[in-house]
Amino acid sequence: MVAILAVSIFFVLVKKYGLHYLIQSETKIGWVTDIHADRFKKRDVDSGIIYPKKYMEYLPKTLDAMKDEGVDVVIATGDNTNSGDDNYARDLKRIADEKKMEVLWVRGNHDNDEVMGILGVEDYYYNDYGNTRIIVMDTTEYLNSEYDYKGGVNPEQLAWLREAVKTDKEIIVAMHIPVFDSDTEAINTYDLKSEFFGLSQDVLERFSELEGILSESNNVKMVLSGHWHMSWRKEYNGIEYYGESALTREGSEGAYATINLENNQVDYKFAK
Repeated sequence: MVAILAVSIFFVLVKKYGLHYLIQSETKIGWVTDIHADRFKKRDVDSGIIYPKKYMEYLPKTLDAMKDEGVDVVIATGDNTNSGDDNYARDLKRIADEKKMEVLWVRGNHDNDEVMGILGVEDYYYNDYGNTRIIVMDTTEYLNSEYDYKGGVNPEQLAWLREAVKTDKEIIVAMHIPVFDSDTEAINTYDLKSEFFGLSQDVLERFSELEGILSESNNVKMVLSGHWHMSWRKEYNGIEYYGESALTREGSEGAYATINLENNQVDYKFAK
């Protein structure tokens, strides 16, 4: 009788709040970025060579690897497709569904409205998992309607963010384009593989208001970004900022990370 009652209560709560409401014991989530799903075998970009066609091999591998670690929620920080083709967006959605993985898709500068619609998410939103809130931002908005790889955010999204950070939960923010600049010689740093990487010392002016909202909230623990196709880490105003290698980049094929929500530890790995 007790078992039947417990099962009944479980399904009532799932119906009312959604399954993620019940994931109070969730301690680890996954992270991939810059899948660049497409038919092309090879693309030569500033960060190196990427292999868009390999998404069919490496996305299932990374999701399987994360499943083996008990992960069932994954953040994908943008450039999910390479050229905004809806066929590849459908492929990504199908793969995630087949692996029974909940993916929080982030809009990248290679993703368009149709892609995001097929993936089934808004440009910015948040989900709560136990004591953690994951806020997804769209940093691909271009100031003054000019195409710019350094991105931007509009006032409407910033107003939304001010409300989204009003929570007692610890916050992880996911975005595609980082708030820093990557092509400056203002400070010389190295990425997590000890390769030379230029990273600005301060936040870009266009992201200063966004950064202020995050740092003033006092509960944002980390910010995850893609776009640069390599793994990096920087502490700024008490918040840890992280980048991850592109899933299909030469030398880092199958790159993913897991994030321990109990101690905010980010572990970079590869699925082979």
